[in-house]
Amino acid sequence: MNEVAKREKTISERFTEAVAREFSSVSGEMVQFSPNQKRLAQHLFVKADAALKDLEKKRISDNKMNLAPYVWKNINMQKMSTDAIHRIEIGLDALIPNHLSMIPYWNKRLEKYDLDLQIGYAGKDYYRRKMAFDEPIDMIYELVFSNDIFEPIKKGSGVQVESYKFEIPKPFDRGPVVGGFGYIVYKDQTKNKLIIVTETDFVKSMGEAKSKTFWNKHPEAMRYKTIVNRTTDKLLIDPEKTSVSFFEVEHAEYENGETAEPDFADQIIDIDPKEVKEVESEKEEVEEIPEEKAEENAEPIDDIQRELEPDF
Repeated sequence: MNEVAKREKTISERFTEAVAREFSSVSGEMVQFSPNQKRLAQHLFVKADAALKDLEKKRISDNKMNLAPYVWKNINMQKMSTDAIHRIEIGLDALIPNHLSMIPYWNKRLEKYDLDLQIGYAGKDYYRRKMAFDEPIDMIYELVFSNDIFEPIKKGSGVQVESYKFEIPKPFDRGPVVGGFGYIVYKDQTKNKLIIVTETDFVKSMGEAKSKTFWNKHPEAMRYKTIVNRTTDKLLIDPEKTSVSFFEVEHAEYENGETAEPDFADQIIDIDPKEVKEVESEKEEVEEIPEEKAEENAEPIDDIQRELEPDF
């Protein structure tokens, strides 16, 4: 009788097992993924693998042979596994636009890339709503341009519900951005909250960013992200819903500042290493590796090699 051939695991399945194994070796805790968490881990691999392939193509086409190749063997898997576990646990899906962005930074000490899994504005909106003590029924985010009409209505004498008036009389000539606002809507409307974000707030957020690349290339999108961050930060978090993963993600968000969002799916995220500020000591300062070191690994990798290359 012929034995049924054992199905070979896909690369994404091997990646999921490798993430769990790596995290367990560091934390000493066994990781048991639910079916949904396995799906999220596999989605994360698909997004990361596609990002690396795009970055590698751009590295070669731009003739940046002084940079290490963007391949899995050059990724710090210990950091990525830990970050992946935390983002999977809070339910982020890398294949949903603006949930996660993959941003590589060169780790001088390890001579590998730290692939930061930075949370997009849709991801932050998603997990913070879930963690809220009183989950809102809606969250509204708007940029305000110079030709728009915006009037805040604050709670006070004769006003029970905080609100606003917002009109766009010139939809095709709105002028430059002058600010923005977020509005949290609750079932009990007396709890509704209006958050106003000024241009001064935007400038401050840009100043705190590790890289100015995204602010310079996508100023409106980055301002929109700032509004989402400032608004979701006003949600009261339920301590019974929090976890280590929630704390780690929040800490990473604080460390990153307003950096690499939104997730520009049709563009390659390519930060100039020379412009990035010094990051935590584990990464040291992000910089290009010496040319003589890079040349050892600078050979272009064809599609077949790339499929076989991840050693999970």
